[in-house]
Amino acid sequence: MLHEFQSLISRKTRARNRTTDTDTKRRHVANQGETGSGKGMPLFLSGNNHAASTNFGTIHGTGKENNPEDVANPTEGEAAPVSKKQAEATSEMSQALAESVAQVPPVSGEGRGTQSVAYGLALRGRTDANFSNSFSTVDTQTKPGKDCAGCTGAECVQVTGTLESIFSVATQVTLPSVADFPNLTPCQRQRVQTAITTVLAPHEQQHVAAFRAYNGITRTKFNLTLCRSEFDSRIQSMHEAAETTRQASAQAASDALDPFEFEVDLNCQDQKATLSPPSQAESATTESELA
Repeated sequence: MLHEFQSLISRKTRARNRTTDTDTKRRHVANQGETGSGKGMPLFLSGNNHAASTNFGTIHGTGKENNPEDVANPTEGEAAPVSKKQAEATSEMSQALAESVAQVPPVSGEGRGTQSVAYGLALRGRTDANFSNSFSTVDTQTKPGKDCAGCTGAECVQVTGTLESIFSVATQVTLPSVADFPNLTPCQRQRVQTAITTVLAPHEQQHVAAFRAYNGITRTKFNLTLCRSEFDSRIQSMHEAAETTRQASAQAASDALDPFEFEVDLNCQDQKATLSPPSQAESATTESELA
């Protein structure tokens, strides 16, 4: 029994020794397969260009020392690090590309205009003038005439006297009425009526005064030598000449008053009716009715 136990322990010991020898040989063979390295020499001291795989990643050697400023610190999960020079070159390329794009031209213009309306109402009056006139001769004396053109003898006369002319004008003023504008509000109607009464009517009365300058009586003395048959027409021509001048003068005075520009400002708001408190008598009456 003791012999079998010792034999088992001896077999286990030999098995462990064989495993240790095998691992030692494997490591020695791997070290001999590396070019330019000696036994027991670390890889980073070999001095040759190489790429060695370890459990810590891949180290790329170029035979030169890496500048810490030229290598950007990699971030976990990102792609391979980019050097600072490469980043600067990319930035310069992007800037050059942006500068090569055609610039948008400046913009200018005008905003949309608006219009405000102040409502007005144009009022016009009218004054009609009817001119009438008449004439007559007074204090007429007839004597024989000499050297009449177109007649001789008793037909040629000399007539003296006075031509009396009467001139009269009838005027009629027509003013607009508030009723002519049915779409007005109460305050607008009041404004229109005030304008008619205080502005338009006085203006039309100025026209009346200008026309009334026509009214009157004129007396013109005459001394005529002519054929008897020509007397009536000659007197009428004298009167008509005077009348024409008189009417033209009155019309010119009236025309000088125009044009008359006048509009009523309709921008107004109606005042809301306010209820005044009842008097004491009204209150007493109401209370008695309720009782």
